[in-house]
Amino acid sequence: MRPPRRAAPGFTLLELLVALAVLAVLAALCFRGLTSVLDAEAHVRDEARRWNEVALLLAQLREDISYAVDGHGFALGVTDAGLALTRFAELPGAPPRRVGYRLREGTLEYLVWPSPGAGAAQGAAHPVLGGVADLRFSALREDGSWTPEWPAGTPALPRALAVDLVLARGERITRLYPLR
Repeated sequence: MRPPRRAAPGFTLLELLVALAVLAVLAALCFRGLTSVLDAEAHVRDEARRWNEVALLLAQLREDISYAVDGHGFALGVTDAGLALTRFAELPGAPPRRVGYRLREGTLEYLVWPSPGAGAAQGAAHPVLGGVADLRFSALREDGSWTPEWPAGTPALPRALAVDLVLARGERITRLYPLR
């Protein structure tokens, strides 16, 4: 009589198919998880870029307002620009610059005029921030009340300036800047 045959070492076809099926399910889950992680990373990167743009805009606005020239050239809400002002230059001996901010079709524009006395039509507009729903400026009067307009040619600057920026997604940013 012959001794019974021993099975060859290794896996059966059924065991290999089950192992492959389990690996396929794990790979699909890992791929899905990786995709969601990459999507979240892209979203965070876009949000960080967006808030960096907002921070740069607010820093430029703060600098322009802090260098505003007293007396002439400061106009709020009475021109095509939401805010127009003449400011001292950063370099000693350089002439003052006329700059402004306006909202046009959801884009905040930075206006630069070639000279402080140039007309409103000569200002070059540079888009600095898209996706803006609203932009409002208010000036603080001597009596403590706020006004949305400050006519050019008023002998003194307002006491302070309030900036209310509303982004298209609903975020509201308010900043107060003292002028004197």
